[in-house]
Amino acid sequence: MKKLFSFLQKTEFFLGSLGLLLAIILTFCQVVNRYWLHFEIMWISDAALYIFIFTIYVAISYGAAVKTHIAVDILSDVLCKDSRAKRALFDMAKSAVTVAMILAMWSPTLRVVKRAWKHPEFATLVRWFNTSWLVYAMGVMIVLSVLHYGWHVCEDIFELQKLRWEKEVKE
Repeated sequence: MKKLFSFLQKTEFFLGSLGLLLAIILTFCQVVNRYWLHFEIMWISDAALYIFIFTIYVAISYGAAVKTHIAVDILSDVLCKDSRAKRALFDMAKSAVTVAMILAMWSPTLRVVKRAWKHPEFATLVRWFNTSWLVYAMGVMIVLSVLHYGWHVCEDIFELQKLRWEKEVKE
């Protein structure tokens, strides 16, 4: 299971990095075309926008994988001090609250994803290009975020169990 989440994390990092790089390159090309060459290519800005939106979704799920979206360090430092057990409990509570919030948003998100699946929307300039894949990506991001935070809860439970074992061995 750890290998699966490690692979997911690396894949999300790669896709996020690649998406950001492509969005920057396409935006640079569009600026050069528009202001220096005075020749605007409309699909470049559309492609940069779609790639950037996808990159945001990937970055959100990657942030969930590395616990950066819920890092409230000051509060945990004050409440937990140097106690590994308190920190694990605090992290578990943060992850559980985050999962609850994501699941609370799941119903409206699922309605939007179902509507996009049933009624695809096509781009204005390129009529054959289905832009509904951005909505599908949002649904996948929600699922990945729940999986990542669920994994963090499992890791925190294991950490608490390990601390209990260490305490029993010392006694």
